[in-house]
Amino acid sequence: FYWRSLNREENPLRLEEIEQLSKGMGRLLQLTLTGGEPLLREDLGEIFKIFYRHNQPFNFGLATSGFYPDRLERVAGETLGFARNSNFTVGLPVEGPAELNDSIRGVKGAFDRTCQSLKILKQLKQRFPRLTILVDLTASHFNQDQLEETYRMVRDDWKPDLINLIITRGEPKESEAKEIDPGKIRPVIDLMEDDLKSGKIPGYGFNRRVLNAKDILVRRMALEFFEGKRGRLNCQAGRLIGVIYPEGQVYPCELWTEPIGDLREAGYDLGKIWRSEKAGRIHRQIEDRDCRCYHQCFLSPSLFYDPGYFRKLFQNLF
Repeated sequence: FYWRSLNREENPLRLEEIEQLSKGMGRLLQLTLTGGEPLLREDLGEIFKIFYRHNQPFNFGLATSGFYPDRLERVAGETLGFARNSNFTVGLPVEGPAELNDSIRGVKGAFDRTCQSLKILKQLKQRFPRLTILVDLTASHFNQDQLEETYRMVRDDWKPDLINLIITRGEPKESEAKEIDPGKIRPVIDLMEDDLKSGKIPGYGFNRRVLNAKDILVRRMALEFFEGKRGRLNCQAGRLIGVIYPEGQVYPCELWTEPIGDLREAGYDLGKIWRSEKAGRIHRQIEDRDCRCYHQCFLSPSLFYDPGYFRKLFQNLF
């Protein structure tokens, strides 16, 4: 989503601005800090503290490249220590075996650093069972022939709690990344489903049966939407879930090109932006377009709040 923004000056929200935002948000079900690389912020631990103090999310998420294992150990350890009423999920990316992974990521040694980060998280999990370790595989044109090999490597050698498969989305820097054969994805998500049901993959550390069933359904839906199939779904972007960019712009999702508003201009009052006339117009546009992207972060809440999918969800409970 962000490659056009690399290596330019930013004016990100300061801690005092983030605190003003947090004070007005109320309780949260899920709060994910992502990037880019969120661990580049030296004050990331303080950001987690602010949101825990004011919002006590049911689950914190941290999406990191895994390139900074020492920083990850410090931030994750501190957050797990004080956020005793929140679950904590950390996601690491793997694009393939070491050489392929580093080629796609464009950084030599990225694979080894991600391995170090995984070992640190496993050590932390021994002290903090509320930690869920996730590994994300992003399917692209460049690794589609190694997807099953990569999945088996992560499952058997790394042994995380969760493995997810994401299909390249948005507008990648190299457009051919999205030239993917769905037939090379389907066997892997079928294998992931079998492994979840058999217990080879433990799954979430909380609400396990429901969330594992949700993951199975969301991966199927994402593949169907990628193939151009038109299943029914009421997208909840901008209603139940949204995105705040580093400098305070609020969007319904990362794929939407128009912001709902700007936190600095709104006095850090997210509710004012969320319930604005412009937000209502964007909601209607999302409905009129019958938005059906395959962005899993937005498929998940949309699925939970769409009664049409309840039966399918319960059919996948195990």
